Amino acid sequence: MTDNEIFQGVCESLSNALDIPTEDIKETDKIIDDLGADSLDLLDLIFQLEQKFKIKIKPGDIERRTKAELGDVPLTVDGVYTPEALELVRKHLPEVPSGELPENFQASKLPRVFRVKTFMNLVKRVVEEKENV
Repeated sequence: MTDNEIFQGVCESLSNALDIPTEDIKETDKIIDDLGADSLDLLDLIFQLEQKFKIKIKPGDIERRTKAELGDVPLTVDGVYTPEALELVRKHLPEVPSGELPENFQASKLPRVFRVKTFMNLVKRVVEEKENV
């Protein structure tokens, strides 16, 4: 599956979930701040992506992968990512400028930095994992 096919599928899913035209969606758009999604819209988007690409997306995927890599090191302390965790979150979200993930970043704010490209990368990884099983 090409990046363009994934982009088109993510745009269609966003269009269905948010009732916006696909041509208004860019890879760099923030899902919440630019496209106006809320928490229920994010759930709908996940459902739309699962249907479109015939995959299963686990909630909290980014944090779960980060926690697995950390081992015994805590993910957060008082709701704030530890420096080690934040470094891995930045690695898992290369499309997000590191300035948007500063030290003392609250875990509850993570969805606010998600971009269209975040979901493209997620779909691509899950599709590749499915094909390699």
